[in-house]
Amino acid sequence: MSDLMMLQSFHFLRPYWLLLIFPLLVIIKSFYQRNNNLRVWRKVMSAEILQHLTVNAGKNNKLTPKNVTVIFVLLACIVAAGPSWKQQPSPFSEDKSPLIIALDVSESMNQSDIQPSRLLRAKQKIIELLALRGDANTALIAYAGSAHTVIPITSDSDMIRHFLNPLNNKLMPKSGKLPQATLPLAQALLQTTQVPGTLLILGDGATPETARQFNRFFKNHPHQLIVWAIGKPASAIVNIDETSLIIPLQLSQLETLADSSNGQLVLMSHDKQDVVQVSKYLDNKLGIVDDESLPRYDSGYPLVFIMAACFLLWFRRGWTLQW
Repeated sequence: MSDLMMLQSFHFLRPYWLLLIFPLLVIIKSFYQRNNNLRVWRKVMSAEILQHLTVNAGKNNKLTPKNVTVIFVLLACIVAAGPSWKQQPSPFSEDKSPLIIALDVSESMNQSDIQPSRLLRAKQKIIELLALRGDANTALIAYAGSAHTVIPITSDSDMIRHFLNPLNNKLMPKSGKLPQATLPLAQALLQTTQVPGTLLILGDGATPETARQFNRFFKNHPHQLIVWAIGKPASAIVNIDETSLIIPLQLSQLETLADSSNGQLVLMSHDKQDVVQVSKYLDNKLGIVDDESLPRYDSGYPLVFIMAACFLLWFRRGWTLQW
């Protein structure tokens, strides 16, 4: 967590304890004034003469029982108030923020600009993401010219892997590429949950109509969109003959799709960097959803050791505090 985020989330769990600081400081100040034997003499005698006539008057000893008592009281009030700047996961909480994975299985996903093919690499990325998420709530949709729910929301990632492997364009009743066909299915799936979720689109293209419909959907729903671009853009396909055969990744259309819905665009990488990035976006969404329900760390406990160190000074010979 950055320093700015820590500062923004800093607060006291029991701020009413801080009110004790003011009466305690008033009491300590009154004892200071009562025990100040030189206060009367300063009114009738110059400071230079008083300094020479008083034992240890010229020494400014800051480590005194009264000063240490002030520090002890302040620390005690802060510890009792419970300073906190971060949250802790509850052992009884459950990740209920759903993820709807929409996989493009259209004919263009069979292209081999990414080995062995765009579709197989997309499936591998989904499996890697499921491994990171564990038993979190996830659903799977396949789309081409139409969209169909493969697995409803479930916490069984093994079941999703089982039905993910055979997906291809031959199983789809309509050819084409209509990501917007996933929206009614995603809405129906997300209606069964009590918290906002995420729609993850894995594909290689979109249309202007796709962006318009996604913009309309996410304006009316508190969900999150992540677009995972699978494939190489035209600039990355260097073979001229291959360019004429392979339809490049429609990167600009996917960027427009993500921007129109305030979503995130993730480009496929050859390592797990893109998987980690998608997982971070999902964790951020989960943090927003569960922000008020998560318990917070009481970070005042380390100050108890400083208080104990102050208390040890009372074992010094002659160290007393008279009230």
